[in-house]
Amino acid sequence: MTFQAKGNIRTTRSNFALGDINITKIKTSVRSHPVISLTAAAVVVGAAWGGVHYATAESGVDVSVVGEPGAAGAVRTAEEIRVAERIGDAASWCTLVAPGDAGCEKSLSGAFAGRSPEYRRKVDAVTIGEATASATAAQVPLSWGGKKEGTIPLEWSGGRWQLGASDYALVKLGGGVFLSLVDSKEGNLKLGGIPIPS
Repeated sequence: MTFQAKGNIRTTRSNFALGDINITKIKTSVRSHPVISLTAAAVVVGAAWGGVHYATAESGVDVSVVGEPGAAGAVRTAEEIRVAERIGDAASWCTLVAPGDAGCEKSLSGAFAGRSPEYRRKVDAVTIGEATASATAAQVPLSWGGKKEGTIPLEWSGGRWQLGASDYALVKLGGGVFLSLVDSKEGNLKLGGIPIPS
């Protein structure tokens, strides 16, 4: 609602929201029918909570895998990074890849939103191989169509797997780990929004 006036604005009725909703009538109705009103309120709150809970449960990204040590934990971390990119879940992606970067989610949300859900599903064409790992680092190999396409270099820091700072900076500019590879294969690779010739 917008008011534009050069003088004072005075209102005596509380029925601005959504046309003819009148706060006084709502209060009277609630007082006259308390059981029905409480039931309706419970249904609305339950539906809202259920929707939030359902959306959270259905996000499909298990960020706890970063705490699994060794090669198996590194592979599981890579798998969850791929899930986050497929569904466009920037918050989970940042938790997995770079939990210390406060600007990560905003940046990756835009990068994921710039690709359609159908396009993001192409990350499933990337094969994740068996990792080699030490106590402090892991290399998770990736391939496309049976051809090796490099690795995801993870470091074990603070009791969890994540990308190192320099690797993360490049991945962030590319708009994702797996999506960067898809972009490269599709001739759409960009770094920080600047197209890279294929």
